[in-house]
Amino acid sequence: MTKPRYRILLALGTAVFAAQAQGPGAPAPHGYSRVEWAQIQGAPPIEIRAQLDGSGEYTVLNAEDIKYASTETGMNVHFTVDDGEVMPGHQISLALPIIKDQHLRDRNGGTEHRPVVTMSFCIGDRAFTTTVTLMTRTSYTPQLVLSKADAAQFAPLDSQIQPAHHPACGRPTPAQQPAAEPKPAP
Repeated sequence: MTKPRYRILLALGTAVFAAQAQGPGAPAPHGYSRVEWAQIQGAPPIEIRAQLDGSGEYTVLNAEDIKYASTETGMNVHFTVDDGEVMPGHQISLALPIIKDQHLRDRNGGTEHRPVVTMSFCIGDRAFTTTVTLMTRTSYTPQLVLSKADAAQFAPLDSQIQPAHHPACGRPTPAQQPAAEPKPAP
């Protein structure tokens, strides 16, 4: 057998073996686009846009009405997250403990405070908990921008995929849902 034929047969054999290892009912690997839907976990359900190709050091969440509050257990931050829709019921208010307060110098010599909290999210079929910097942004960007470290779990991204994957953490996939029982004949 010549070398080119050997390589083709080897490649075909490897592909067949990989397909058998996945099993007949195994779902195809989930691909992610640059921007996907994310659900904030542990809160009333709200889906926001998330940018998965972040390159910053911190995961950033666009929050409104950021207010600090002192409690018996320490400092908390109260804030509102809006999903970008202009309809009632498309925002939630949260109160979380502050794990760090970032101090950033602005151009005028003042100091900007950005609270850092721990939050859990679901993107596609992946649930994860991370530290999030809260800030108010006026220019359009997705409400959640992942840090480089958080974005790594979604690599590689496919620019051909439309951002239509709604979060499915905790929900059974179509393959896991029980089949509907047939109705008895009348």
